[in-house]
Amino acid sequence: MTPGVPSVSDYLARMVVEVRSPDQQITARVTNYTQVDVSFRPEAYDRYREDDLAHQLARLGGTAWVAYHRGRSEAYRRSQNLTAEELRAAERPPTDPKQRAYEEELNAVEGVGRSPDGAVRIDARGMTQWTVRIAPGTIRRLAERAFLAGLHAAVEGLFADRQMKIILLKSRYFDLGLPQRWLDIMARLDAANRRR
Repeated sequence: MTPGVPSVSDYLARMVVEVRSPDQQITARVTNYTQVDVSFRPEAYDRYREDDLAHQLARLGGTAWVAYHRGRSEAYRRSQNLTAEELRAAERPPTDPKQRAYEEELNAVEGVGRSPDGAVRIDARGMTQWTVRIAPGTIRRLAERAFLAGLHAAVEGLFADRQMKIILLKSRYFDLGLPQRWLDIMARLDAANRRR
């Protein structure tokens, strides 16, 4: 790290990513690494049907992740004083077969998050392909604020599930120094979550 140049953590802590759904009625704002806030334009929530809202949220999730990833790359570039060309070179696919296999599996990690009441379920593959399911009758049953609280819980659950799977994946490729007992427990939790 160059003295006087902010670290990548400094840039990420200040980074704000804001994206809109394809219909422009929903906004996702990502701050402070992965703090996600979702909001609707006034009166938009009540106009949705569950399947339409699920589609908009799925597209919003993938778009937000891509924008966040681009912002994270830019934060890295700036913290390392790299040119855009140097960053592109650093982000090229690895030539090492083990590293390439790891990155392929990393890009295919599937995460799942659910709201506490089961009304919202989010599945994401590689964080770019999102599927959102909203239980029938949810919009009539839940006010906007309650729906957003459940959505937030589902997003947090998705991030936690994905992070656990990434740790397991890394432990298969690299020595993380984690006790085997912990890895076994995490693998059992992952298997139990897959059955749900």
